[in-house]
Amino acid sequence: MSSPSRPLSEALRDAPEAARLLARWETSQRVARSIAPVCRSGASGFDPLLPGRCELRDNVLLLTASSTAQSAKLRQVTPRLLSTLGGEGIQVYEIRVRVQPGFTGYPEQGSTQPSSKDAAWLQPAASAGETMRKLALAVRESPLKHAVERLAATLVKRARG
Repeated sequence: MSSPSRPLSEALRDAPEAARLLARWETSQRVARSIAPVCRSGASGFDPLLPGRCELRDNVLLLTASSTAQSAKLRQVTPRLLSTLGGEGIQVYEIRVRVQPGFTGYPEQGSTQPSSKDAAWLQPAASAGETMRKLALAVRESPLKHAVERLAATLVKRARG
């Protein structure tokens, strides 16, 4: 006889690692719901309820913006966010805003396609490698010299096809 089915969230709570992950996700969702109105008014275009946008780790709130402009708006409303969270009884010591440009809520922004192999910058001129080798000879012994030498070797390989 098969056992009665139960929700996935219940099954996950039985495994300690999964239970911790689920608890962190639920807390992050609670935080996102709490700050959503502030984000709508002060940082338009930022939706903390979207996956990957809002995460609480060890009382540090991580917000992922899709542009530097959006990041600046979020930083400006940080005091309001902290006040809102404090009013909800959610303890947050710090808010960190990071930018992930390819992460966007609008399909016309950003690019999900990788750069193509036939991009012009991937096909250097035949003389590019030799030019970099000459430059490497003019640079004193240093990490920069080694980097220029590696670049020269890469350009030579790419020029050969």
